[in-house]
Amino acid sequence: MELFSEVYGCYYAVVAEILRSAPLTRAQAEELAAGRGYGESVIQLIPKLLGGQDWPLLEERDGLFHSRLDRLPVLPVTHLERAWLKALLADPRLRLFLSDEQLSHLEEALSGVEPLYRQEDVVYFDRFLDGDDYADPDYRQRFQDILAALKAGAVLQVTYLSQKGNAHTAEYRPMRLEYSPRDDKFRIYALRVRDGRSKGCSILNLGRILDIAPSDEQYDGGFDVAEWRRRHRCAQPLILQVSRERNGVERFMLEFSSYEKQSEYAEESGTCTVRLWYQQEDQIEVLIRLLGFGPVVRVLGPESFVALMRERVSKQAALLNGGLS
Repeated sequence: MELFSEVYGCYYAVVAEILRSAPLTRAQAEELAAGRGYGESVIQLIPKLLGGQDWPLLEERDGLFHSRLDRLPVLPVTHLERAWLKALLADPRLRLFLSDEQLSHLEEALSGVEPLYRQEDVVYFDRFLDGDDYADPDYRQRFQDILAALKAGAVLQVTYLSQKGNAHTAEYRPMRLEYSPRDDKFRIYALRVRDGRSKGCSILNLGRILDIAPSDEQYDGGFDVAEWRRRHRCAQPLILQVSRERNGVERFMLEFSSYEKQSEYAEESGTCTVRLWYQQEDQIEVLIRLLGFGPVVRVLGPESFVALMRERVSKQAALLNGGLS
C-alpha cells in the first residue's frame, strides 16, 4: 500500500511531468512543480531533481536540463485496474467501440485476471426491456461506421425505419453520439444533407437504422449541437433542492454532468438549489433518474413536473401494494 500511495502520489506526478517536458530550464521546472504540486514542492523536489546527486534523472547541457531516461515514465496498471478492465470486457456496449484486434489483444492480456464484478451482479431498475441488440454483428458494424464518420466529418447514406414502420433513405452527417440509460439505446444527432446544404438536425435511434453506405455528399458547414439542444429544450427549467446527505450534491452533479444547469449553494442549510434544463424527449428519463435519489433531491417546480412525479410515485406504490397483497 505504501508503494501504491507513493507511485500515485502528487510528487511522482510532478516529477513525471517534468521528465516528459524535458529539455527545459530550471525556471520552467520550478513553474511545473509550483503549479502541479504543493506550496513546498519547489523546495522539496527541484534541488533533488536538478542537483544531480539525489535523483540523477536529469543532466544539464547548454543551460537546459535533459532527461536521462530512454522511455517516458508511465504509471503501472494495478491488479484492481486489471480486474475492472476485465469486468468491462464483458459489457457488450464496450465492444461497439473496439475492433476485433483490440478485443483480442485485451482478452489475451487479461486472460488470467478475475473480473472485479460480473454483468449479472448489476441490477437495473426503471429501464425499458427493449434495448438495442449490442451482440448483433450488423448493429456493431453500423455503430463503428457512424463512429468513423463522426471522426472524419463524413456524410453517410442512411436507411432508417420510422416509428410508423416506413423505411426511407437520406444523406446524414453524424454530429453527436449519445446513450440513454433509461432506454438502453444509442442515438445520434445527425444533419440531413442535400446538395451540400444542411436540411436540419434529426435524432436517429441506432436500433432503427437498417443500412448504412458511403455517400458522395459533403457538408463542411458548421453546426453547434449544444446550441440546437438549447433551442429545443424544455420551456421552463426544473428547480431542484439537493441536500448533501449521503454525498447528495456530489452524486447529483456527477449524474447530471451532461445537462445544462445553474446551481447555488446555501451554507446555512447545507443544500444546493439547481436549475436544470433538459430535452423534452428526455423528460421521463430525467424523472426516473431524479426518483433514484430519493429524499436527497426535492423537486420544487415547475408544478407540471411535480405532478408527473407524484403520478409516477403513486403508480409505483400501487404496484408495490398489489404485489404484497
